[in-house]
Amino acid sequence: MSLSRTCSCFYHGSQVSTVFQISKRISSSRGPQAVLIEKILEEPAIVVQKQEDVDIIGPPDSLSNLRPIVRKIPKNETFVQKQFREAADATQKWNQEFWAKHNTNFIKEKEAYIKRFTSAERPQLNADEMSEFYKDFLNKHWKTHVRYNFAWYRKNLALLLLALKVNIENLQNRIV
Repeated sequence: MSLSRTCSCFYHGSQVSTVFQISKRISSSRGPQAVLIEKILEEPAIVVQKQEDVDIIGPPDSLSNLRPIVRKIPKNETFVQKQFREAADATQKWNQEFWAKHNTNFIKEKEAYIKRFTSAERPQLNADEMSEFYKDFLNKHWKTHVRYNFAWYRKNLALLLLALKVNIENLQNRIV
């Protein structure tokens, strides 16, 4: 089941208002819910009621293009739930740092490539010429991507195991 609503927010105290579509995912289990806030203006003000038990998913980061997640800390958080939340936050931070560094490097190398092959009489490169850059960039950074993928799989497997522990703990608490 999906619930959508709209709220108005002001952008950093100015008179410019914007509207965010907030989507709440409600599952059959009592797990955490998520609020997705679409980016309309740069750095919008986000208002969530204190009693709402939701994780907030923000607009994409300008460097990494990843959406940051602010996880709600439950009132009676157990040790296993805290482990899971902290591991998820650490994985998110690691992923954010990797893609911010990677994308910054990509942009610098792309600009250098374009500068090297353009001139006054030839101000722009065509798609085939740019595809050469993309291919070279991916080949040059292949090992980095392989290491990233293996680390990403390990981190996600660890998160899955912690999530399983949390679900088992929740099931045990319901039974008792």
